[in-house]
Amino acid sequence: MGCVQKIVGLFGEEQEVGVYAHVPFCKRKCPYCDFKSIEAARAPEDRFAGCLLKELEKTARETGLHEALLATVYLGGGTPSILSPDTVAGIISGIKSTFREAEEPEVTLEVNPDTVDLQKLTGFRSGGVTRLSIGFQALDDRHLVLLGRAHTAEAALNAFSFAREAGFANVGVDLMFAIPGQTLADWETTLRKVSALRPEHISLYGLTIEEGTPFHGRYGKEREGLPSEEIEALMYLKAREVLKDAGYRHYEVSNFALPGFESRHNSRYWKGADYLGIGPSAHSYISRPLWGRRWWNIAVPYEYMDRVEKGESPIDAGEELTREDAMLEAVMLGLRMVEEGVKHGPFTARFGVSPVEAFTWDALILDGFVDKRGQDLVLTEKGLLFLNEVLLSLTPKAS
Repeated sequence: MGCVQKIVGLFGEEQEVGVYAHVPFCKRKCPYCDFKSIEAARAPEDRFAGCLLKELEKTARETGLHEALLATVYLGGGTPSILSPDTVAGIISGIKSTFREAEEPEVTLEVNPDTVDLQKLTGFRSGGVTRLSIGFQALDDRHLVLLGRAHTAEAALNAFSFAREAGFANVGVDLMFAIPGQTLADWETTLRKVSALRPEHISLYGLTIEEGTPFHGRYGKEREGLPSEEIEALMYLKAREVLKDAGYRHYEVSNFALPGFESRHNSRYWKGADYLGIGPSAHSYISRPLWGRRWWNIAVPYEYMDRVEKGESPIDAGEELTREDAMLEAVMLGLRMVEEGVKHGPFTARFGVSPVEAFTWDALILDGFVDKRGQDLVLTEKGLLFLNEVLLSLTPKAS
């Protein structure tokens, strides 16, 4: 056999890839959730895992990424922690064997507190999981009931304790704010309780009311009965204050981490790096040819498995990016990186023009939404509060 040519990334370094595996099964679907998931008393674990790995092997070879270094794996959902440790271990092993493995790939598993105990978490760690993301959402039973969550605050705390006992040194906690009945004081109490636990990572999200969910029927577009937009903004600012005082780095709009524990996998999304998504509704992105392309799978789990088993493509649709698309995405994603922002060097190396030259920034800077730091651009605190408006107002300069 001849020598295999190494894949080279955008800026000359050896190509790395991340893999996202979507596990669409849940014990119970939350009334606010619009993610592609279904309730399943018993997931078809062997069949589903086999389909994931069959899809991945085919896609990795078709894209030429089978010779890339595997940097990260993320099992999300749905509720991937309803799977057995043996199934999770098999998925991880299969993913690793598809690529050239980096020394220590980050392997994240999303966990719901009501689906795990010490034995199961120990099994996940033995099976190759290096990082957990535990869905606390709240630490007040009143709020958990209103959110329709299946666990209690005690169960959330127990899950975190079991994770430590199982040997996990990289644990994230997910929280929601602006939820029914929640006050600013309630939110601050939750933040202080969670930061006292010292998880390595904290993600927080304001409750959104999505069409087609039971919450949309209950609260509607007007969010009647939920905290006002003003209170929601104060909750976000309170989180920045409490968590930064506790030593957490606010590195992305919705994410805080102790130094060195930023999510490597999610950072791939925000930095425009390659990733392959497997499973129903999973999205993929690769930065070549030209300005990149993305595609996504059909959403229905059993149709997905039927197609893969028949040797048919599970892809629903895709798109090729233009240079203008790619530049806009690079700016939109870069602005989400709170401290780094849109970096002049990588942007200019890829597009042959600086971000300052490519877009009109004067009004955003003058109105206090964006700061210019040399040739880099970062959101101000005001810009963080009005991120959607900032992104919608981005205007490319005529080329």
